[in-house]
Amino acid sequence: MASMLTDLNNFDLIAVKGTDAATFLQGQLTCNIDSVTSIQSVTAAYCDINGRIISDMRVFVMNDVLYLLCARGMGYALKRILDKYIVFSKATISVETSQYQRLGVYGQEVKSAVIELFGVAPGGQGEVMPIEGGMVYRLADATPRYEILISVDQEETLAKLEDFGVTDDLEEWELADVRQGIVHITPAIQDTYTPQLLNYDINGSIDFKKGCYTGQEIVARMHYRAAAKKRLYRIGVTGVRASLDSMIMHKNETVGEIVSVARTENGDYELLAILPCDLVEQKASLELRNEAGESQGDKQGKATLKLLTLPDLA
Repeated sequence: MASMLTDLNNFDLIAVKGTDAATFLQGQLTCNIDSVTSIQSVTAAYCDINGRIISDMRVFVMNDVLYLLCARGMGYALKRILDKYIVFSKATISVETSQYQRLGVYGQEVKSAVIELFGVAPGGQGEVMPIEGGMVYRLADATPRYEILISVDQEETLAKLEDFGVTDDLEEWELADVRQGIVHITPAIQDTYTPQLLNYDINGSIDFKKGCYTGQEIVARMHYRAAAKKRLYRIGVTGVRASLDSMIMHKNETVGEIVSVARTENGDYELLAILPCDLVEQKASLELRNEAGESQGDKQGKATLKLLTLPDLA
């Protein structure tokens, strides 16, 4: 088959159990917990009181337990914070990362691959299909893209997945994330960005009708009362090496911050960068430079930067 599984074991998994689990999380996360069911997951964030993102996550339920799936290194950090507020609730928090494996499938005939493995494939964005010892869910993408979360005890199924073919090369997966405008919060950038800067306020990670949660007042004020001065944009870089250390320049001034980089099929790069909205609207000329301030482009010292589209988030 043209599709191959990708090892995505760069995650942490938090379980929130107890009769008050849903009520507790409803007052902490940006999503509406009422939208989470055994067949539907949602994306969400946890913010500090200043409205900056501590962690993003996917929220789902298995066997009546709510789970938060986040980037590796964020599990215990998030647990320590939530533990401060859960003491008066009939609920407990535990990190259960070691009990599961996570795989992604993306590529040609991807839906057929999932059907071959599990008999059926989830249809809509965030839709969950329970399987023995785990679940399969569909990610946001024009091309079907799925993640598989399965217990390490499911030896027979895991062996079947290994026989199907598993790669630890994340290049294709990271490119798919960039093309969807997805930035995950890692320990290196927690408490750094507001939801607005990463488009979380328009990509479905925040429910503005659900009521209060930590940081809600500031997040809502930025969304409703002021037009965004900076946002996340996708840029294509042709014939140039790009990295997180590269700088986006306009008239010899640094104007952009690169938060994600991925290499394309033809050896060019696509990246996600926080840019001033007015420069983007003006179609201003932008240049990529390295830390030393030297251009990484052609003989004239100019890199090719092209604004690319993101999914319609509005």
